[in-house]
Amino acid sequence: MKKKLAVLLTGILLLAAVGCGNADSAGTKTADSTKQTETEAGGTISGAGAATQPVTTSEPSGETTAAETTAQTETTAAETTPAETTPPETTAAPVVFQDVDETVYVTDRVNLRTAPSLDSEIKEVLSKNVSLKRTGTSEEWSRVVLNGEEGFVSAKYLTTEKPKVSENQSGTGIYHEGGDILVVIDAGHQSKQMTDKEPNGPGSSTMKAKVASGTEGVSTGNEEYKINLKVALLLRDELLSRGYSVIMTRETNDVKLSNVDRAQIANEAGADAMVRIHCNSSEKSSVKGALGICQSADNPYCGDIYKKCLKLTKAVLNGHCEATGRKNTGVWETDTMTGTNWCEVPNTIIEMGYMSNPDEDERMGTEEFQRQAAIGIADGLDDYFGR
Repeated sequence: MKKKLAVLLTGILLLAAVGCGNADSAGTKTADSTKQTETEAGGTISGAGAATQPVTTSEPSGETTAAETTAQTETTAAETTPAETTPPETTAAPVVFQDVDETVYVTDRVNLRTAPSLDSEIKEVLSKNVSLKRTGTSEEWSRVVLNGEEGFVSAKYLTTEKPKVSENQSGTGIYHEGGDILVVIDAGHQSKQMTDKEPNGPGSSTMKAKVASGTEGVSTGNEEYKINLKVALLLRDELLSRGYSVIMTRETNDVKLSNVDRAQIANEAGADAMVRIHCNSSEKSSVKGALGICQSADNPYCGDIYKKCLKLTKAVLNGHCEATGRKNTGVWETDTMTGTNWCEVPNTIIEMGYMSNPDEDERMGTEEFQRQAAIGIADGLDDYFGR
């Protein structure tokens, strides 16, 4: 009987053990399943590259993705859109130009600007009668080209009518039409000097003789004013053949032109450049070579165009020396020259050589040298204007 009870108890214990094991197994499976469901619905995703990606559980995955995409697109657009594409209401509309191709002339001193706006930078101040190439027009502005560079000028200060150059007397201020660039050629001195005085500069109390007769050759006896005119006339023809327009301050030796008169011819014409042709002299006969002259940067009358005058002087001097073989003695900057102080346009004095040096005196008296000098000066002007 005791054996039967023992066996019965053993069986009961075995059944109880099996039931507990099944219950543990079922509980584990349920927990794993619940964990998996929560993860797909919006728990923290584990795995490489995903640990830091938060997922919202309060919204369905489809709606969440669309909202996030829209926000990302809007943010990207805001960050990459240039500010100028959404100008404030006060920004002025861009100036629209109608393309043209014509020559115009400045009617009064006016600013050449970097853009068609009164707030834009001023490139330079243009003198009256300066010629420009106009490439575009609008109601208030003109798009122009000066020395190969584009700029903008108030349209009301420009005209297509060519300025009239007044002749002070017969044989002076003679205009020769060519291209858009206007060069004034001044053959220095004249047959009769003018000893009465004129101011050394506008408003100056320093008075100087209006014009001297110049020097003469130590060997040939040639008079400077005659050599100057011969080269000037050859330069006139050379420049015309290259497409320049030219004004001659004089084409004869028998004139009465002061240094101020000569400068005013260039000023009134609004010339792009003025070249004053001279021969030099020294107490020492051994001194030789060509010299360029312009004002200093501190010139109280025309210091504002110093850089242009220096550039012009270097270009003309280099061209002259290369063509004639003369020694280049450099540029002398001085504020004592009346003609320079009164001139409002880029200008230079070229001293072609020394008439006090026998060799250079004889050389300058030859037609060969005079032709070479004219060609060299023209080459210098080409260089200055970038032609």
